[in-house]
Amino acid sequence: MSKKTQKIVVYLMLIAMLAGTVLSGLSMLF
Repeated sequence: MSKKTQKIVVYLMLIAMLAGTVLSGLSMLF
């Protein structure tokens, strides 16, 4: 895998983690 692809994968994982945290936080509020 090239460096660029690895960077994209890492970013996607971070975004997925953030989205999961936000979603769980929202479900706690409501």
